[in-house]
Amino acid sequence: MVYNHLRDKVKEFLKPFAESGTAVGADDIKAYFEKLRGDEQHIKEAAGRAYASNSKNAGADDDNDGGNNRREQSGY
Repeated sequence: MVYNHLRDKVKEFLKPFAESGTAVGADDIKAYFEKLRGDEQHIKEAAGRAYASNSKNAGADDDNDGGNNRREQSGY
């Protein structure tokens, strides 16, 4: 039942693209499913926090890695 409901919603989303003959892009599909899940606002907020965190830490280290504190493990 859930599959059929999702299938119908996706068909509705794709119908205008089919009627106009325009291609559906990956960004269109990604945005549609984000909206469908209700993730859209949360994703934007998380991206904003990540950008703010990166901007704040950009000059924090002298390794010239853009503020990335991850280090590669040697394996030895």
